[in-house]
Amino acid sequence: MKIFLIGPGGVGKSTCGEILANLLGYNFIDLDVEFCKRVENVGSYINNFGYEKYCLENSKLFYEILSQHLENFVFSLSSGFLIHEDMDELTLKHKQTLKDEGISVLLLPAESLDESTEIVVKRQLSRGFGLKEDREKTKFIQRFPIYKKLGDIKIFSHAKPEIIAEQMKKEIAFYNEEKN
Repeated sequence: MKIFLIGPGGVGKSTCGEILANLLGYNFIDLDVEFCKRVENVGSYINNFGYEKYCLENSKLFYEILSQHLENFVFSLSSGFLIHEDMDELTLKHKQTLKDEGISVLLLPAESLDESTEIVVKRQLSRGFGLKEDREKTKFIQRFPIYKKLGDIKIFSHAKPEIIAEQMKKEIAFYNEEKN
């Protein structure tokens, strides 16, 4: 089974995804980490080549990794992977791939915009990427309603990562039972 974790930065996709993969006995893949290993630091790449070129290179890497891993993995996707501003064709391609290839799980800290914004912006600023608070708030607020529409499974929680991973495991099992 292929499980794709989606959502904005700072919601726990990497942390919870690695725990979930361990619970399931699956491989864990983090697209941002792979981009940094195989291409360049994400921030540096965007500064050097622009966001659009980054989106295209990130997509290329995603499909390369996807072709190498046939089954049983948890794949943490980049925050903008399904929300490429002004790149609708690429976004539609990504959404279709996730639908065709596996299950997508949306992670957000809360259903409330205000609560989610506060939690995510605080987390993002603490990560040491040199992000600006106003820009992060604006970006998150613009993307929040789009994110909320995504995912075969939606997890709204800011509990400890182990609890979120257990919740994802249960929701995935329930989703698979309903689907079959």
